[in-house]
Amino acid sequence: MTDKEYRELCGKSETEAQNRLYEEYIGYVYAIVYNKLRSCAGNEDIEECVSDVFLAVFLNYHNNKGFDGDLKGYIGTIASRKAINRFHAISAKNGRTVSMDESFANIPDNSRIEEDAEKSEMRDTLLRLVESLGDPDSTIIFQKFYYNRSSKEIAKKLSMTSGAVRVRCSRALSKLEKLLSREGITLKEGL
Repeated sequence: MTDKEYRELCGKSETEAQNRLYEEYIGYVYAIVYNKLRSCAGNEDIEECVSDVFLAVFLNYHNNKGFDGDLKGYIGTIASRKAINRFHAISAKNGRTVSMDESFANIPDNSRIEEDAEKSEMRDTLLRLVESLGDPDSTIIFQKFYYNRSSKEIAKKLSMTSGAVRVRCSRALSKLEKLLSREGITLKEGL
């Protein structure tokens, strides 16, 4: 959901807009909050922080009429800040004076929950859009880019000529590129 789509939906029904925003970004927000609080908070604190993030977004986003940037970035920033504040509050309450850097020192660098959540979201979007192309276009795209099969192999599997597969693949990629651009993803990122 983009900033423009959210504001348009708010004009029609604020509740519907909030529900759609929540459904689309709950996994992303949870990943950010969990990543920051997992060393010091229980599930209840994490879920409460996630709720606080959405409350802050719902209350403050409408007042910021001049903003028309990246909605996901805005939500991610709020989530990160709320989680850091909650981390400090929990640490102070428990009498701990450990910095966040020290608490995450033993977590390997390749543990990127936020990045994994974004990649997972992109994969789901890509899968949905490729499937929306219908057969045989979706089959051709999957065979070519997922299974790394040649046009000749795909043609044999689909009882088509290699030339027909190449033409359909080219057209399907053009359609897919347009669908991805509506989602804010480039074809290169998607594939």
